[in-house]
Amino acid sequence: MKKRVAFSCAGEGFGHIARIVALSEKLREELDLVYFVPESVQGFLFSHLGDVPVVTIPSFRFVLKDHGVDYFETSRVNANHILHFKRITGQLKNQLAEMRVDALVCDFEPFVSRAAAGLGLPLLNLNHPGIVLKTLSLSFDGMVSRGVARFMTPRAQETLFCSFFNGEVGPIIRREIREKTPTREDFFLVYTKKDSRVKMMEALKNFPDLRFDVYPRPEGDFADALSRCKGVIAPAGHQLLSEALYLGKPVLAFPQKGQYEQKVNARMLEKSGYGIHGRFYRMKKDLSRFLERIDELPTGQNRFERFKFTDDTDYIVNYIIDFVNAQTAGEPTKLYQYTYLDTIQEKYDLISRELLRG
Repeated sequence: MKKRVAFSCAGEGFGHIARIVALSEKLREELDLVYFVPESVQGFLFSHLGDVPVVTIPSFRFVLKDHGVDYFETSRVNANHILHFKRITGQLKNQLAEMRVDALVCDFEPFVSRAAAGLGLPLLNLNHPGIVLKTLSLSFDGMVSRGVARFMTPRAQETLFCSFFNGEVGPIIRREIREKTPTREDFFLVYTKKDSRVKMMEALKNFPDLRFDVYPRPEGDFADALSRCKGVIAPAGHQLLSEALYLGKPVLAFPQKGQYEQKVNARMLEKSGYGIHGRFYRMKKDLSRFLERIDELPTGQNRFERFKFTDDTDYIVNYIIDFVNAQTAGEPTKLYQYTYLDTIQEKYDLISRELLRG
C-alpha cells in the first residue's frame, strides 16, 4: 500500500504551489498524495493535477502598496489567524488523523506543520523563503523577514532550502518550463504586479523602439514567452528568477519594498552574473542600464557563493520518497531547528575550498 503524504504550502504568490505541482507530477505514482492548501492557489493546483483531494487552510498574506509591503495593513488582515492559531491547528490535527496521513512535506506554511508535529508525524520542510535564515541583517525588514521565516519553517526532521543560490538543493522547475527549448528573439518579457503596473508601463514608454510582452494577462503563453525572450524584467520572486536562469535569460529584478527575501534574491542574482538588481525609485535608469548591457550578460560569478541554475526536481522527488520510507519505518527521528550557526559552518567550508583552489 502506498504511503499517504500530505503537501501544505503558503498562499502568497504561485511559487509555493508551482513547486508542489512539479513534484506531484512525478511523485503520485509512488505516493498517495493529499493537499492542505489555501483557496487562493487551488485553481492552479486543479488545472495542473486534476481533481485531487484538497483541504482548504488559512494563509497569511502581504498587503501591497506602491510596489512594497504595507506592514500595518498586513498585520491587521492577518491578526485573526494569530488569535485563532491554536484552534486552527487543532482542527487540522484532527483532519490529518482522519485522513491517515503518514508524513507531511511543508512549503513555508505554519498551521499544518504544527498540527503534524502534534501528531508526531514526520515533517520535511522544503521551501525557498527560509533562505533568509542564512543571512544576517539589522534592517527592519531583514529582522522581520527572518522572524517570519523562523515561524514558517518550524522544527522538523529535515529542512531543505531549494534555491538557485546557497541552498541544500537547487530549484524545482515546472514541467511547462522544462519542456521548452530556449531561443533568443527580439523582445523582452515583463512581469509586473498590479500595484506597480502603472509605473512600469510609464517607464517602458521611454523605449519606443523595443518590444515588451507584458504579463500577467488572460491571453498569451507565459512559459513560451519566457523561453523565447531576449531578457526578463520582473519583481525578484524566486520561482520566476529560477525559471529564467534555467532558460539562460538575463534578468532585471525589482524587489518589492519591504520584502527582504526579494532583496536577497536580487542581490544574489547580480552576484551570479546573470542580471541586475534594480531599484523601483530609479526604474528608468536601471532599465536603460539593463537594456544597454543585455548582450554582455552573463558576466562572471562571485566564487564565494554557490549557484545552481539546473533543475533539481528529480533529485528532490527521490529524496522525498527516501525520507518518507525511512521516517515511517519506525519512530521518526528527532526534530531539528536550522540556525545561523549552520550557515557559518557552510560559509566557512565554501570559502576554505575556494581559497585552497587558488
